[in-house]
Amino acid sequence: MRLATPGGKNGRVSTTAGASSPLPESKRRRQRERVYRWLAAVHSGPLGMALAGHPELAPRYREAYSRCPGHEGLSCGLAGGVPSTCLPRRFEELAESAKKGGRRRREAEAERLRELLLCTGLLEQSQPPDFAPLWERTREILTRDLAELEGSKAQGGERRRELRP
Repeated sequence: MRLATPGGKNGRVSTTAGASSPLPESKRRRQRERVYRWLAAVHSGPLGMALAGHPELAPRYREAYSRCPGHEGLSCGLAGGVPSTCLPRRFEELAESAKKGGRRRREAEAERLRELLLCTGLLEQSQPPDFAPLWERTREILTRDLAELEGSKAQGGERRRELRP
């Protein structure tokens, strides 16, 4: 089962630059912003399920997104939360952050992505199996972006060393 995603080749937006033609920083920022806005829309309500290509999941949205089990490694702690508000808010925050630059900002985004990966993993386990394609696609996007952020961090460090004697 394939999820619909915004724009790009085959209806997909890649959060990584291709090896043959790396994207300029400004385009990569806009692309990351679009991806996170799309994720926020998908996880924000029943219409998001249709946006993702699964309108049959819309009636079950309220049930699936009503409660989070929580985890001690998350900012919400063991208290849990309400995924219908928590996830879209976090994706919107990432979208806003993606528009801006800075090494420290990217490091903070990588930390947020690690937390979101833990969060989405817990939610995937606690939700009906019908939602699995949605969680797999979300996890794929987050993992790919985290790998890109960690890769650019390593490359940036190498460049700084080259510039200094």
